[in-house]
Amino acid sequence: MELLYVNACPRGEVSRTRRLAEALLARLKTALPNLTVTVHDLPSMGLKDVSAARLAEKENLCDAHAWEDSSLRAGREFQRADAVLIAAPYWDLSFPSVLKVWVENIWVRNLTFVYRDDRPVGLVSGRAAVYLTTAGSRTAGHDWGTLYIEDVLRTLGIPEFLAVKAEALDLAGSDTEKIMGRGLADAVRAADWLAVRLRA
Repeated sequence: MELLYVNACPRGEVSRTRRLAEALLARLKTALPNLTVTVHDLPSMGLKDVSAARLAEKENLCDAHAWEDSSLRAGREFQRADAVLIAAPYWDLSFPSVLKVWVENIWVRNLTFVYRDDRPVGLVSGRAAVYLTTAGSRTAGHDWGTLYIEDVLRTLGIPEFLAVKAEALDLAGSDTEKIMGRGLADAVRAADWLAVRLRA
């Protein structure tokens, strides 16, 4: 079985969101020793955003079913994953822009979705996804990033979604380590949730 780990944490090793991901991965690898993890490290992956020329090239590749083209790597690896883990901090009411570029790259017509009755229908066979995020403030119902990613993944065919969030980390008077401790415990529980679905 294969997990796709999407690291959208620009701060690298000091990222608190990345700490959550590392806790989840450690637990999941213990629970599923034969798990293969494919990593999309978005800050260093060099994915291209959409331009007119890039879009035309992509459409031609989709028409030709040229899935092995290097520019379709993100979509190809997303399509074959049994589960997806996304780690992205809460920035500007959503997430870092590298994650939106990744989303643009996994929407690959005839590979990850097709149009039926003028609506996109997902083709991926992933069973579940976990989205991890941390926020210095309280999100107070304005975490559009989590809602967006859930909708993207469900549209592309992943039926189950779980979000884990540690927020209010930088507010005056916050016990940052206590909040992170709860977040890490939630990440471990998310690993158990994911393991059950991967074994099914």
